[in-house]
Amino acid sequence: MKMLIPVMTCMLVGGCFKFGDDIHLVAPDVTVSELEEVSRRTGIEFPRGTVGLGYVFMGSGIDDALAIKVVIPGEEKERFLLNELFQSGSREACSIQIGRGQDWWTLERLTNRKDYKMNLPEGRYVECAFGKEGGRWIAFISWMAT
Repeated sequence: MKMLIPVMTCMLVGGCFKFGDDIHLVAPDVTVSELEEVSRRTGIEFPRGTVGLGYVFMGSGIDDALAIKVVIPGEEKERFLLNELFQSGSREACSIQIGRGQDWWTLERLTNRKDYKMNLPEGRYVECAFGKEGGRWIAFISWMAT
């Protein structure tokens, strides 16, 4: 009987938390909707012609997290790099890899790679590895709430 009360309490409290769903998408299913969601959470604006190659959103845990891999059109590269993350973020190597384990999370293939990271308001954090893969400009972006 003594064990029943803590078990019931945990079940009641745990049942009160609302968690979202996890989402896993690959091209062509990564749409403007996912790019807009990444922009809303990270502050990164994507130039016209950006194509999503892979997207994962972890919403089923206590803290949300996401990762996306995008192609930035070559003629829009400089405009993309005007985002605050690239202007005032730290140039330390990326450490979190929300996308790790996804077939499309291929950071090791990047050449001319530059890494950026930044703390955001309200305990949020964003980082980006940007470079060339197969002749295309690629950005790997991770975001998490802490």
